[in-house]
This record gives sequence, C-alpha cells and structure tokens, in this order.
Amino acid sequence: MSSKDKVMKGIINFFSGLSLQYKFILITTLAIILLMDVIGYLAVEREKSILYTEVETQGKLLGETLAIPIINDLIYERLGLVEEGGLLDNYILEIFNRQDVDLLYISIIDENGRVLSHNNITEYGKVYSDPLTTKALQANGTVIQNFSENGHNALDFGIPLSIGKKRWGTLKFAISLEKVEHEIIATVKKIVILTLFLVAAGFGIILLLSRRFISPITQLASTMEKTGGDYLDVKVDVKGHDELATLGDRFNSMIERIRQANEELKKTHEKLVQSEKLASIGILAAGVAHEINNPLGGLFNCLQMLNQHADNPEFREKYLGLIREGLDRIESTVNKLLWMSRKGEHKPVEISIRDAVNEVYSFVEYKLKKSKIQFNNEISGGANIVIAPHDFQQMTLNLFINAIQAMQEGGSLKVRCYREDSKIKIEVIDTGRGIAQENLGKIFDPFFTTKPPGEGTGLGLWLTYEIIRNYNGEISVESEEGKGTKFIMSFPAN
Repeated sequence: MSSKDKVMKGIINFFSGLSLQYKFILITTLAIILLMDVIGYLAVEREKSILYTEVETQGKLLGETLAIPIINDLIYERLGLVEEGGLLDNYILEIFNRQDVDLLYISIIDENGRVLSHNNITEYGKVYSDPLTTKALQANGTVIQNFSENGHNALDFGIPLSIGKKRWGTLKFAISLEKVEHEIIATVKKIVILTLFLVAAGFGIILLLSRRFISPITQLASTMEKTGGDYLDVKVDVKGHDELATLGDRFNSMIERIRQANEELKKTHEKLVQSEKLASIGILAAGVAHEINNPLGGLFNCLQMLNQHADNPEFREKYLGLIREGLDRIESTVNKLLWMSRKGEHKPVEISIRDAVNEVYSFVEYKLKKSKIQFNNEISGGANIVIAPHDFQQMTLNLFINAIQAMQEGGSLKVRCYREDSKIKIEVIDTGRGIAQENLGKIFDPFFTTKPPGEGTGLGLWLTYEIIRNYNGEISVESEEGKGTKFIMSFPAN
C-alpha cells in the first residue's frame, strides 16, 4: 500500500469514527471555508482585472495624448525648424517627472529602434533590439506587453507615431504595477480577515444549529445504544413540538411497550420454568411415593407394637426411636420436594459439583433402580462451580430424566467433569436409544419432543439450554441411534 493510500485510509477511518454532531460541524465548517476561499479568489481576480484595466486605459490615454505633439516636434526637426532633440527631450523629461503616472521610463525611437529621446540622457542614440521593442516596431497599432523589473510586474506600451501611412517613429514607455500589487495584497488581507470573521461567526452558528438539531439525534442514538442489552430503564428528554420531539416521544413510548412486553415475557418464562419443575416432580412421583410409603409402613408397624407392649419402657424407647427416624426420613423427602418445587432466587454461589449431582441423584434413585440403570458419579470432590443451586439442580435433573426415559430396558448413566483451557465441562452420558440425526438440531427448541403424550412437555432441554446460556455457558450433544447420547455442558471457569 502506497503512502498516499495509507493517508487516505487514515482520513477515512478518522472521519468514520466521528459522531454525527462532529461530522456536521466539520463538514459545514469546511464548506464555509471553501465557499469563502472561492468568493475571495473571485473577488481578488475581479479587483486585479479592474486595476489592470485601469492602468491599461491610463497608459493608452497617456500615449494617445502625447503622440500628437511628439509627431509635430519630429516633423519640425526634420524640416529644420527646431533644434534636433532639444524640444523633445524637455517634453519627455517634463512628462516623466510628473507624479500622475508611475512611469519606469519613456522614450522615442525611430523605425530602426534607435533612441531619439529618453528620460535618461545616457540612453540617447542606443539601438534597442529586445523582443518588446521589436514587437512594438512591427505593430501598426498600440501594443501593450507585460514584463518584470526589480521583482514587480509592469506594462510596456508601444504607440506608433504616424500620420496616414507615414511613420515618424514609436513612443515607448512603461508603467509600474507595484501600486496595483500593493492594492491587491491589501484586498487579499481584507478578504482573509473577513473570511476568518465569517468562519468564526459561522462556526458559532453551526454549534447552535448542531445543539438544536443534531444533539437530539445523537442523544437518541446514545439512548438506543444503551437499550442494546436488557437495560430498558431509559428515557429521551423531549423538548419542543417539532419532528425531533415527536421522534423522541415515539421512542419513549416504544421503550415503555418493550419494557412491559419484557416483563410479561419474563413472567411467562417463570411460569414455564415452574411448570417444568412440577412436570419433573410428576415424572418422579413414583419414586417420591416409594420414599414416603416405606417409612410410613414402618411407622404403622411401630404403632402396632407400641399398642401391644406399651408398658415395657425399653420396648417403648426402641420403637419411639424408630418412629422418629421414619418421620425424619419423610420430612427430608418432603423438604426436598418443597425446595425443588418453589421458585428459586437464582443467586449464584460456589457449590461442589459432585455433591450437587448426588443431591439430584437422590431424586431419581428409585427411578434408576426400577429401570435397572447403573449410575456412576465420576466427579472428584474438588470440582466446584459458581451457579445458583436451583438452576444446577433443574438442568441436571432434566438431563437425568431424559436419560432415564431413553433407557427403558436398563443401561448405564455416567456423569463426569474436567477442566479444558478456561472452561469447566460436565458430561452426562447414557447408553440409551440415542437421538435421530434429523432431530439433533431441534432438541433444544421449546415444546419439541418425540415422547408419547403425557411423558414430556418438550421444555426440559430448552430450559436446560436457557439456564446454561444465562451463565455464559454452552451445551452440545453427541448421539448415535442405538448407542447412547452424551450431553456436554461448558461453563467459564471462575
């Protein structure tokens, strides 16, 4: 890439990085400067043209005025009526010494370029062959030519001294343009000062306009940027009754509608989560009933034995202890169900992954044993994760139930955990019937299920996906029909 391309790319990147307000200020300021430059250039050129035309007119008028008496003097000299050179020299010196015109020189030359008279007496008799003189001698009318002397421009005039076809010589003089140049420079200075004043005034007007018309737009854009996430507690300050105020008012109304819609969506989501929890409890109802029925049967037996041997203190103490143990077991089971069914606080804490998996296992233990499924918790005791306990329990329970329903004729369910780079990965592996390849891309969709009616809501895997995503995690699945399924949950390591 050439240096020119790099500069252009840098300018483009700089301009694209500016806000709308700064772009407006920059563009309009540059436009004012460019406009004033064009106007200033045209004004200077017009002034220059007027001054140059004025000098040319003044020179022509001077030449035409001097030509007649000079021709008469030349005729008188040729006729011998006056002394040669004397009258012309005095006349030329008198004209040169006047202050009316800024003459550099004035001379009279004959047809061959020889000086007949000159304001500088030392030039008398010299023959001029320079381009300016040559062109003036060859012309039949007034010739005006530009040349430079001592760093300043000047106009050289050549006026033929002739009557009819008879030419007696040529009048040559030069007028300096130094005064014209000074006037042009003064004009340029005035234009520069005026330009700076107008740019400053224009910049102030631009700032006012940008604050009035651009600032509301940038404020609206900034507010819209804040609403890019879930933060909707924003509002645009509406001022006036114009289109921008209407736009701001409509934006505020839209944000309010979105906020209300989000609240309704959040409530709906919570209801779906709660319904899925209750559905999970329903699926585990047989195991729960077993956990309660067994100690209840023992309690009834203990009460019968107490009725028969109520007078024996040792016997009564023994069976009261068994009753207390059974009630504790029932209380523990009921507390687990209540804890699971209630709405979680979703407050992340550091938990032991192995212990949390064992707690979930206690809910499905009966179901696993009844289905002849061998369970293996291969997670080490030192593996921890920061997550809300309710969330971890719900997502793990969903995967366990999914695995149990896929292994109706028994099998193996295994959970393991390991660290890979900056991720903590938890794998739930079963040896069930697997998932059809055409369904792998749909299993995390809400309400998608291949189970018979009454065995699933289609929300379990979707809810698991939502929980994991809330913790900036990922979940993937590997499955082959007839060989089992592996779910891989990945969380950022804390």
